[in-house]
Amino acid sequence: MQTSIPMPRTVHSVSKINDISSRVMQQQPRLQNVWVQGQVSNLSQSVPGHIYFTLKDAKSQISSVLFRSKAVRLPFLPRDGEEVLVQGNINIYFPRGEYRIVVEAVEPLGVGALQRAFEELKQRLAAEGLFDNIHKKPLPRFPQKIGVVTSATGAAIQDIRQQLQKRYPLAELLLHPTLVQGAGAAQQIVRAIHRMNLRSDIDVLIVGRGGGSIEDLWPFNEESVARAIFNATIPVVSAVGHETDSTISDLVADHRAPTPSAAIEHIVPDRGELLMRLRAFDGQLRRMATQRLKTLGTELAALETLLSPARRRDALCELHQTVDNLEAACRAAGERRLADSERELHTLAQRLNALSPLATLKRGYSISRKTDGQVVTTAEQVSVGERIELQLSQGTLVCRVEERTAGGNEQNEL
Repeated sequence: MQTSIPMPRTVHSVSKINDISSRVMQQQPRLQNVWVQGQVSNLSQSVPGHIYFTLKDAKSQISSVLFRSKAVRLPFLPRDGEEVLVQGNINIYFPRGEYRIVVEAVEPLGVGALQRAFEELKQRLAAEGLFDNIHKKPLPRFPQKIGVVTSATGAAIQDIRQQLQKRYPLAELLLHPTLVQGAGAAQQIVRAIHRMNLRSDIDVLIVGRGGGSIEDLWPFNEESVARAIFNATIPVVSAVGHETDSTISDLVADHRAPTPSAAIEHIVPDRGELLMRLRAFDGQLRRMATQRLKTLGTELAALETLLSPARRRDALCELHQTVDNLEAACRAAGERRLADSERELHTLAQRLNALSPLATLKRGYSISRKTDGQVVTTAEQVSVGERIELQLSQGTLVCRVEERTAGGNEQNEL
């Protein structure tokens, strides 16, 4: 019978085993920069300020540590019982041989945690003075180019365009499309604000989106977005959600609008009101000139009764000359003012006419509508064989779609 030869044994110390295990973990990319969701329990804070807690789910748990150097920079700190999302690296705690998450960031999950994070960041930024009126920049009176940071496909940009065309079509709109909710949205919004702020041709910037839940609007409660708005050199209007929604962006922006369409009402004048004011100025000038002539006529009549015939004749001649000179000056001033008003009205009319759909039709273009009246702007809106109406400068054509080709990019987008 053969006997087995014992294999030589390699004996390691406990420290050596922990060191090997730590190196193996560090070499695994899947264990570095991981995101883990769980419930916080057994939270404690050491004297130096490090935060220790257990992250658990229904079946398992893992130890976690958030060092003070990271904790002081986070807008949100975990609490016992809260559902959170943590980002960090898995490693071995050498003295005890326990594996754990070294936490780099913490994000709240659930409405209660989000609301608490909102209030904590709000208090901290308010203490720094980011919401103080002294930092608010005034809006331009007649902006020529308006920048917009929002989704290219959302309802917000459509509302903004329609309201601008209605109130003040002389201004140009420049869209920088971004995500407005979900992962990566805050970073895109910050990048867009920085890029728009580098341009010299933008007079005011709208940052916003339509309404939604607190989770949907959360990118506009991020500290990075708030500081990007605060550091912008051009005026920023926050237009996030509906009238009942409130975000950190609303508080730090130079002006807050309850909705995206209301932002346009804050920024640009109404063209109808401008024309009414111009007509009112013209009428006021005419009334002032007429009243002045009447006053001089009354003074002239009073002087005529006080003078001798010879002096009266000389005085009358002198006064007549004064009146003639004044009348000529008033008439010339009035004519100049009227000419200026007519030129301004003519210029406005020409610019408005150039933007009119009818003027576009006269140049050979047409407006396509579906049978329900919806305007067709993309090929995807209609199907082959579907009937559409083409509005021309004169008359309408009813056509049937034989072929459809998709393509094209929206103009004026970065």
